Amino acid sequence: MPHKKLRYLSDLQETDFPFISLYLHVNAHEFLGQNEKNRIFIKNSFQEAEKQFEREDKREHLTSLRNDAEKIRYFLENNLASKAHGIAVFACDKLGIFEVFHSIAPFENSFAVNSIPHLKQLACHFEESESSLVIMTDKQMARIFSVKLGGFVISEMDMEHEVHRFHKQGGWAQLRYQRHIGNQAQIHYKEVAKFAAEMLDNNTYENFILMGQHDEIKNLEKILPKRVKSRITSITPMDMRESTGGVLEKIISELAESETRKEIKKVEEIVKISPTKSSLGMQDTIRLIEEGRVDTIVIPGYKTYQGWKCGGCLYISKDQHQPGCRECNGGSRETDIVEELIRLAIKNNGRVEIVKGEAADKLEKFEGIGALVRY
Repeated sequence: MPHKKLRYLSDLQETDFPFISLYLHVNAHEFLGQNEKNRIFIKNSFQEAEKQFEREDKREHLTSLRNDAEKIRYFLENNLASKAHGIAVFACDKLGIFEVFHSIAPFENSFAVNSIPHLKQLACHFEESESSLVIMTDKQMARIFSVKLGGFVISEMDMEHEVHRFHKQGGWAQLRYQRHIGNQAQIHYKEVAKFAAEMLDNNTYENFILMGQHDEIKNLEKILPKRVKSRITSITPMDMRESTGGVLEKIISELAESETRKEIKKVEEIVKISPTKSSLGMQDTIRLIEEGRVDTIVIPGYKTYQGWKCGGCLYISKDQHQPGCRECNGGSRETDIVEELIRLAIKNNGRVEIVKGEAADKLEKFEGIGALVRY
């Protein structure tokens, strides 16, 4: 569903009315303090936008903007998901659009009023954290997490089997009793292994993570089928009593490290392969995206690039060397090219890879943008 919404937003026609893109870091651990910061941020952002429309005497735009401001404030006060660390809101009252995304990973606070939705942060969240099956276990209990689509969908369940504790008085002889306890634990591990196999066989998970104490994870590993064991991507020590928030933070941290390695590999692939299979530099990549030929666009997360867009034929260029559009001679206006290209790539069934660190540094040598092409 989140991916469908992202595609829906990218398919929207440009509007002359204000289209709001709001990203917030909710910070569930410091909710009251962060909530006040966000309230001030939203208030100041809307006030700046209102002043602009007042100066331009755009009354309909001003009304649409104020209606969206009221809807957003009401939603944040009454409908915010308790586990969310980030929230993204896309709204245009005149078009009847109000879409919300909750995330366990925080967004960076940003506010934009434009003719199109700003999708960079949202696309980054979808690509950064792949779908993961996480199993924490000891000899008696298992905690199972299914984390999908950058944290946008989370399910958690527990499996527990009764394992009797040893006692000195009454009951069986000690060795027989301990054997019984061992059998009970073995039944538990087999049930967990069976569940893991069913989940991996019937769902798409890029990562399979085991958590818990060393000996207990080893006991589970011994029982896992070979096809399941081969898919383990990480084994992490973790106390079974850890909070859900703590577990999810650890998962996100590990996936981020894995993602960093993949980002470097992706950029190196673009730089090294044949020019017919990749593109580097702004204007060539713009052309390929507009033609629908790009499979994956790669951009540093911090990248913004002010360029030009024709109001008539919607032609996009990184430089403006003449008064009008070079394609149709229509009037051009400044725009954030990065946001334009992300929207076009998604609209044309392409992927967006947002990179950071070493991968971003490598890409900066080529105007901070590259792509893998379909043909």
